[in-house]
Parts: sequence; C-alpha cells; structure tokens
Amino acid sequence: MSLLFKQILLQEINNFTNKKILVALSGGKDSLALVDFLIKHMKQFNITLGACHINHGIRDDSYKDESFCLEFCQDIIPIYIVNIKDKLDNDLSNGIEASARQHRYEELYNIYIKYNYDYVFTAHTYSDQIESFFVDLYTGVSIFTLGGIQCKRDCFYRPMLNITTEMVESYLSYYNITPIFDKTNNDIKYTRNNIRKNLIPALYQCGDSFVNSIIRLQKESTALKEYFYKKVHNVFTYDDDIIVLNRNKYFSLDIIEKEFLLGIVLSPLFRVSKKLFAEILKFLDNKESKRLDLPRRYMIEQSINNLRIFKKEKIALFSIEKNIGMDKILINGVVIHFKDKYINKSLIIRNRREGDRFNGKKLKDLFINKKLDLFNRDTAIIVEDNNKIIWVEYLSNSNFITIKRESKNG
Repeated sequence: MSLLFKQILLQEINNFTNKKILVALSGGKDSLALVDFLIKHMKQFNITLGACHINHGIRDDSYKDESFCLEFCQDIIPIYIVNIKDKLDNDLSNGIEASARQHRYEELYNIYIKYNYDYVFTAHTYSDQIESFFVDLYTGVSIFTLGGIQCKRDCFYRPMLNITTEMVESYLSYYNITPIFDKTNNDIKYTRNNIRKNLIPALYQCGDSFVNSIIRLQKESTALKEYFYKKVHNVFTYDDDIIVLNRNKYFSLDIIEKEFLLGIVLSPLFRVSKKLFAEILKFLDNKESKRLDLPRRYMIEQSINNLRIFKKEKIALFSIEKNIGMDKILINGVVIHFKDKYINKSLIIRNRREGDRFNGKKLKDLFINKKLDLFNRDTAIIVEDNNKIIWVEYLSNSNFITIKRESKNG
C-alpha cells in the first residue's frame, strides 16, 4: 500500500516540476501524508513548497493542531497560519460545515495570491470522493453537481484523488508518522461524519459494486455539465467581482439551462439548497426590477438590461466631501476629475437617496427613462453643491466634471 501511494503521487507530481506549491495542512492523516511526501521529493522535482494551516477555532483545543503543524514544518518549509474563528462566528448562513469550507478556500486563495504560488494542493482522496457523492445527495444539490471533487479547479489541485484511506495509513505507518486526530471527526451531527461512519459501512456490507456506480454517475454528471456549459457560457460575464447575466439571453434559455447557469455562478459563492434554488427561479420568473437577498450578504438583482449577483456592500450609501483645491477624488473604484471653477469649490460626492431631484424632476424617473438598471442607478456618481444636485452620472454632460470607472458594469 505504501509503495502504491508513492507510485501514484510520483506520477502526479511529475507534472509540477519547478513549480511553487502551497499545501493545505490540517494535521490530519491525509494532508500530513501529502506534505511529508512533497518534502521528501522537493529536490527531486525542484519544487518550492509551503503549507497553510487554517484554524477554525471550533474546538477548544484547536491550538494544538496549529502547534503540531508549526512544529512539523519548522525549519523545513514556510507555514502560514490563518485563524477564521471570528469569520465563522459571524457567518452561519449556510451551516457550520459549508461556511467553514467557504472561508477555508478563501483564505487559501489569499495566501496563494499574496505569496505568488503557482498551485494550491489539497489532500482530498478517493475515499473523500465517495463521501462527497452522498453529501451532495443529502443536501439536495442538482444533477450537475454530482460530478464529485474535481481534480483541478482554478488554482486548486487534488493530486490524491486516486489514493485510498488505506494507502495513506500504510504510508504513515511505514514512516512512523503520527497525525493529529480531530475529535469532531467522530461527531455524527456533521453530515459528512454521519455518512462516513454509518451509511458507507452499511453499503459495503452489501458489496462494493456501488462504488463503481457512483464513479460512473460522477463521470456522467461531469460530461453533462460540460455539454450545458457550452450552451450557456455566453450568457454571463464577470465584471470585477460582480456576476452579470444578459437578461434577454437568460430568458431565452430552457428551464434546465437556467438551472444549470444559476448553479455554476452561485455554487462558488455559497451552498445552494434546493429550497433556495426554487426561490431564486420563482423570483426571476416575475420580470419586475427588484432584488432578492441571498446567503453571505449576496443579493441577486433583476433589472431592465441585466441580472446581477453581487455583495450588498456594492450598493451601500456613500458620501464624501471634496475639499477646495482638489482636482480629483477616488471613490469605489471611480476617479472623478474636476476642472476650472469646480476645483476651488467644496462639493459633496455621493450616490442617490430616496426623493432626489435633478433639474426639477425625480431622479428615479430620469434614470428609468434612460433605461438604467437598478445597480447603475444606485452606484451612479452624484455631485452636490450647497445641497443642490449639479451633476449626475449617465445624465450630465460637462467638460468640468468627468469620471473614469476602473470597471464598467453593463
């Protein structure tokens, strides 16, 4: 088993010669085996290696995991420690498991960017793949997301998906390596633990033919996903960190294509339950301009030209004073330039408020006549002088006040 572990990983790692790799290290058996193997073969493949330990702070003794990982990597490879307890305490919109996973990947990605790594390795195994299938079934995801754990997604790579738990344990035993044990892994209140300890052993008692059936279904789900992606990829774009869906193209899709499209754009943001999925589809069936709150402070907007998915902070109220003598000001990724008489004026730069009027008319009506989406209306730059609106983005033409957006939405 130990030899098979090495053979599989050697073949995988051969594709990453001369790369800089960050490994997610929990201290558990899978990630510990992966980090140990890579340390032993760094020179052979000329790999620059680093590890990242995410402390969830769920257990009182989680500091022991952190200390263990620090000691294991000490003086061999750099290790980055990130504590996400506060984030989890303030974000239980998807349940503790889904929230922990979301924040864990966000922090790994942040380290990957900050320290210029080429890839992030996670130690998901063949056994995790089987568990994930049942977790997905239990949580009620769509058929498109039954493809299981993908070997590669963006910067994340899983080199151990063909390695079983038995192979990992054999490797650790051979090198006399003792991993830490997370006692929450025995707590069946967590869905994955319940499936691992109760459902899967019961299925194995009836034989292991179900495993091949799961792998086949996962492959079919992946093929189906690739087919539908070709059908809908031109409907949506990413504008900075805002997802923009062309309204007309969206409504021309069949219902199954709509479901697929929403699934692929929403699933990286939060776990989408069947109940939430149905609520979103119903919301979009009514074609009025409006918004719906989503988990993790996201919202979806349906408006005149586009559908948008973004964080609430994007449309938060803002107001900044431009002092006398300033010829430009930066706010929310927008550079506002002032010329001539406006340089020596004290002005207020803000977005719209309820009841705003411009040139004697309601600003809301002017925006609607201009066929502006809700998002554009709420983020439009407004310039105010002595409590009077003198300039409005999308409505005013002036050589004295101009703006440049770093990213233009719609």
